[in-house]
Amino acid sequence: MRTRRGFTLIELLVVIAIIAILIGLLLPAVQKVREAAARMKCTNNLKQIGLALHNYHDQVGYLPAGEPQGYFSSNWYADVGTKDGDRSCWIGPILPFIEQTALYTQYQNWLVTLPGLTDTAPFAATVISTLVCPSDPGAPKVSALGQGAHSSYVVCHGSGYATPTTSPRGFNLDGMLYGQSKTRLTDATDGTSNTLLASELLQSQDTGQHDVRGRIWNSIHAGTSFSTMYPPNSTVGDNVMGYCVAIPGAPCGTQSTTNAYSLARSRHTGGVNAVMADGSVRFVSNSVTPNTWLWMGTRAGGEVLPN
Repeated sequence: MRTRRGFTLIELLVVIAIIAILIGLLLPAVQKVREAAARMKCTNNLKQIGLALHNYHDQVGYLPAGEPQGYFSSNWYADVGTKDGDRSCWIGPILPFIEQTALYTQYQNWLVTLPGLTDTAPFAATVISTLVCPSDPGAPKVSALGQGAHSSYVVCHGSGYATPTTSPRGFNLDGMLYGQSKTRLTDATDGTSNTLLASELLQSQDTGQHDVRGRIWNSIHAGTSFSTMYPPNSTVGDNVMGYCVAIPGAPCGTQSTTNAYSLARSRHTGGVNAVMADGSVRFVSNSVTPNTWLWMGTRAGGEVLPN
């Protein structure tokens, strides 16, 4: 009579336990590899944005405005008049330099007649891969409330509010790109290697309420620029003029049309990627000293940064 061999219950449990341990050891390693790849892709995206801004500068003589008409204020409609339809941001002018010439042509044609707000244009829902960070859990985002595509990347308007009470439209700020700005790289007298051009943010989905952070085509509420007034990934909430949906890592602060700002945020472990005015990309730790980060936001503050 032949006996049939098999696993005992104890042996089976041991095998299952060993497999569970191996999975437990491998999973963090796999996650680290995925995050490393995502961070590398994000770094490359910011490099492309930096090059696009430089190429625009070389062609035109200055950087594009952070906001072509400034930020929203209580007298917005009286100030902008018939041009209210163009609520685009710095992304529109650099489209040809991130391989989006066809989209740029549609954008320019729309601006000729301005048949409606920019976010109502047919091209507004187009997702641009260069503007999507793979570590951003809310990306890619096309607004569920008809506000078009969003970006994981924002430019630095300076070290203070986008809409200070002394300049409600966000003109004459101390960063590189702000309301109607035409700054040159030579204006960065603090040094282009010490001055921020752009960094990241976290997109929040429109869940019955608009969240403008990263909004490309109706971006006048301080959602496509950031301030260095607080360090990266701060627990301080953003003030985007009432259009904010809080999510983990991207809270909402007191909402007002004055003293508006967004902060640099990411899901990368320990900090954010940032592109400097010289085109280099750095990883900036959450533990950067507040003054160092603050000073990196100014183009001509005269501060001396530590190494």
